[in-house]
Amino acid sequence: MTSWVESRNLGGRRSPTLGGYKTAAVCPNGHVATDDIEISPGLAGKFCKECGGANLTACPSCESRIRGHYHVSGVMMLRDYTPPNFCEDCGKPFPWMEEKLRAVSALTDELENVNDADRAKIKESLSGITKDTPSTSLAVIQLKNLLGTATDSVGKALWKAAIDIATEAAKKGLLGH
Repeated sequence: MTSWVESRNLGGRRSPTLGGYKTAAVCPNGHVATDDIEISPGLAGKFCKECGGANLTACPSCESRIRGHYHVSGVMMLRDYTPPNFCEDCGKPFPWMEEKLRAVSALTDELENVNDADRAKIKESLSGITKDTPSTSLAVIQLKNLLGTATDSVGKALWKAAIDIATEAAKKGLLGH
């Protein structure tokens, strides 16, 4: 018996003419080689042209394909594609999200004049803005309170990184939209 993940992935044998999500090729740093490897395999070399990282087409944790753009048979769509931050099948962060989370954690450690309790709260809040949950609003408020007036270079870099990892809803809260 095949799992629902294998069924959804059709054993990796997706026809380019079928509708549905296509498979993307993305490097560990989040650079997109293609959002449709079935139609344009030539766009995705083995390695990223921007950073040299090995391109991935599947989740390193569960081997489910990386969701690319949504294809509707017979319909031509112009689209922007942003790779997902988390695997839809196992829920684990993709390598580019893991790297972003490591970077914001390291930046948090570089903040001056911040006590350990606030540093821990910042890290927890940064993690909280990466997913839309009932506590996302609290994470947004905490970050605004703790970082909203940051004027040093580390604080500004951390604020920029926070916006980069935030969900769309969290971004709106952080930016006041």
